[in-house]
Parts: sequence; structure tokens; C-alpha cells
Amino acid sequence: MTNDSSVNLPSGFFRWVSANVESGLCMSISQVRATSSANVGEYVGSVATTVGALSVDWWCTPAFDAVVTLSSEIPYYRGRKAVLAWNRHFGWSLGVHGLTQGNVLVVEGLGLGPAPDPAHCSDRVAELLTELADWAPRPASGQPAPRIVHGPGAPRG
Repeated sequence: MTNDSSVNLPSGFFRWVSANVESGLCMSISQVRATSSANVGEYVGSVATTVGALSVDWWCTPAFDAVVTLSSEIPYYRGRKAVLAWNRHFGWSLGVHGLTQGNVLVVEGLGLGPAPDPAHCSDRVAELLTELADWAPRPASGQPAPRIVHGPGAPRG
């Protein structure tokens, strides 16, 4: 099967995978949705390399297919690494690791479509991180609050 962005997504099985980035991208293991082909792994790996990621975690959830941990932080969430979370249907979102393991707090979507060019992702991430340097959430004003997405095995509540 192929999605609108021409990334091959053949059906498959679940397996465990994760990735640590030290010198280049070296895949190691965490929970992964293996319904994706090598093309998806290459695409996410290419984005991770382009943004200078620390790690890639493959998730087995409807919310995200992969969560890429960045070396930077969003100042309002000091102490928590920024992440790029990818859903093959909706694309990339910028956020931070949640307060409990396996959660992601989504701050802003990149707005680039399901599978944009890795260099375009990197440029948009740099732009958003600059915009968020002095950002703080406004008091309740009808705007949707950031969503917390629970990953595999994360406590609920």
C-alpha cells in the first residue's frame, strides 16, 4: 500500500525497534509499528539525521508512528527535550517529552503534510524553535491546550 506522499507502507507485523544517534544514525530498539517498510524507516532516519536527532523511538499507537528526540529544548518546558512526533497520515508535530515515560506533549504541528522533504522539516523545526524561544501558553482563551499523547506502556491518569 502507498500513501499520498508516495511512501510505501506494506502491511506487516509488530516488532521492537528504537534508534540512538551518536555518530550518524544507528538504529537500536524500542516499541515500533512495523507496518512500515524500509522506505518509511529510511525516511524517518533521514529526517532524524537532518535535524541532528539524539534518538528515534518507533511507537505502536494510532497517535504516532515515530518520535524523534532532538538535542534542543523549548524554554517553557526547560529540562525536557524537544521531540518531533510523526504520524504517517498527518505528518510531523513539534513537542516535548511528557512528565511520565512514554508521553509526548504536542506544542505545534509543522504543517508540511504527511512526508515532507527532510531538509524542509529541519528548516521548519529551526523556525518553530526560534518562535517558541519566548513563548508561554496563554491563560484559557478558547484556544486548544497542548495534547498529551500516551505512548506504549505509559501510565494513564
